[in-house]
Amino acid sequence: MSGGAMNYLYRRLEDAIFDTSTTERRAFREHLSKVAQALHDIEWVDSGDSGPGDENAAIRACVGDAAVLEAAIDRAHEAHRELTRELERACRGRPA
Repeated sequence: MSGGAMNYLYRRLEDAIFDTSTTERRAFREHLSKVAQALHDIEWVDSGDSGPGDENAAIRACVGDAAVLEAAIDRAHEAHRELTRELERACRGRPA
């Protein structure tokens, strides 16, 4: 598949027009630019136009390393819960 996996959603963010006369709005415009870049890179990977992982730098630039670490920790906790459930299921009824 090539291009358009998300209907070029990133372009809608790039094309969004709004007043940027305040510092907060200018900062938000910069944030949207980072989000648009991340969406572009994700779309290209999902469309097969770029390789897996090519989107990671843009995502990290958008959300920051701390958010990525938090997501990894959350995934690890979920994996631990699932492993615990499966171990308990496997050990039920077995002699100690």
